Parts: sequence; structure tokens; C-alpha cells
Amino acid sequence: MTTDTLLPPGSACLMHGMAERLGADVVRAANSGEISQGELAEMETRCGQCSKHDACILWLMDHQGPQEATPDYCLNTQELNYVRAVQAELIAS
Repeated sequence: MTTDTLLPPGSACLMHGMAERLGADVVRAANSGEISQGELAEMETRCGQCSKHDACILWLMDHQGPQEATPDYCLNTQELNYVRAVQAELIAS
């Protein structure tokens, strides 16, 4: 792996923080097959390639606790909403 393919430090933490705010347990989803390990890795990579890390850090700091939606710029909104919906359905059934 070359240095130009490395993710910025902490980018995976930002994605996991966003998932936590939405109530989407992406690690559990990947371990249980709700999403693949590859999909989880793609989400982390997508987050790492985002140009809004500073805004994301501020959003996470300002939005403690459960949230209904991600900020407009989140590149993983669709995937995080999918995981949350699948996990909510599992709880309801």
C-alpha cells in the first residue's frame, strides 16, 4: 500500500461515530451478514476519501446521542440508513 492510498487518521472512527449516532451497528451488521465485510471496508474507505472531515468532527461533537439523519454531505448516508432499517426490522420481528 502506498502512502497516497492510506486513509486519513481517524476517518474510520468518523464513520463509526456517524453510525453510532444513527443507531446503526455496522460492525454487528458485517459480522452477522447484514452487510459484507467488504461493504464495511468500502464505507470506511468512502469516509476516508471525504473532504468534509472537519465538518464531520464538528457535527459529531454538536450532535450527541441518537440522531434521525446524517448531515447532507455524508457519503455513507444510504448505507447507514440501510443498516439501521435492517436492524430495526430485526428488533421489531
